[in-house]
Amino acid sequence: MKVKLFESQAKAKEVLNDNEPRLVRAEGKEICIVRKGERIFAFQNACAHMGENLHKGKTNYLDEIVCPLHTYRFNMKTGEEAEQRCKSLQIYEVITDPDGIYLVE
Repeated sequence: MKVKLFESQAKAKEVLNDNEPRLVRAEGKEICIVRKGERIFAFQNACAHMGENLHKGKTNYLDEIVCPLHTYRFNMKTGEEAEQRCKSLQIYEVITDPDGIYLVE
């Protein structure tokens, strides 16, 4: 799966607030994306613990997404839960080409 998210880095910055999780739907999947500076992280939207929507959560200074239900913390680079209390999140690669920013599974 390769899905175009944005036309450019500038467009991504217009649409995505820094450190604010957003929901995108791609190929029938709900995916949470977060922009931190120039980098965009993408991962499954459902918390691996109880399935809560991660786009409703917050990020922290450790590059983690924090689930709003039970505050489980997942590394946005690796998907691993901070205390290994549940399985890891599925991570999606985000690539930048001259013609746009893409989500790749």
